[in-house]
Amino acid sequence: MKEIDFIPQWYRTGRKRRVGYHRQYTMIACLFVALLAWSCAAGSFLAAARAAIDGARNLLDASEPFAREYAAFREEIKDLTDKADVLERIQTRTPPGVILGELSCLVGDRIVLSSLEISTEPLRPATSDRRPDAVVIARKPDSTAAALPESDLCTKVVLAGIAADAADVAALIAGMEKSNCFRRIIPGYSRNKKVRGCLATEFQISAHVADYRQTNEVALP
Repeated sequence: MKEIDFIPQWYRTGRKRRVGYHRQYTMIACLFVALLAWSCAAGSFLAAARAAIDGARNLLDASEPFAREYAAFREEIKDLTDKADVLERIQTRTPPGVILGELSCLVGDRIVLSSLEISTEPLRPATSDRRPDAVVIARKPDSTAAALPESDLCTKVVLAGIAADAADVAALIAGMEKSNCFRRIIPGYSRNKKVRGCLATEFQISAHVADYRQTNEVALP
């Protein structure tokens, strides 16, 4: 028996078309919901990022005065450190009062000093020694500026004056050689000179202040 289909073809075609439309509408609705959810999530993330940026900007604005104060204090500390280094480089290890006190004990009543010079000079090993000794400084600051004196310095004393005779000059030199305050005593000159009609001896003596020591170890470069 042959089955007869009474449903027209246009009805079937229209039904398939409607089913296709429903599927498309459903997909579009799902896509719209997904886009809406993504937009909400992106908005929340963007708002959180903006809040974090605003907080960081406010923190930077609040800490800017402290940063300026810190930079100013740091620059002041650096300046004071440089000045302290300069003072340490130019000052003598032995106070001048100690040198003057020792000389006042050694210079007798028959000697009158006309000049006394206390200066610093680069330290050099003694050339008169039989064997070269290494010079060890009690304090050696770091060299930071070419305009400043060298770090290995010794204090040099140059005294000039007039003595009653050459024996007084020799006694002064002998006293300086025995003293623990001076070393490398070198007579500059000693000559006769008339002072107010009397014959006297004019002299000059240079010496180093013994605020360093010499050892046989070659330790410093």
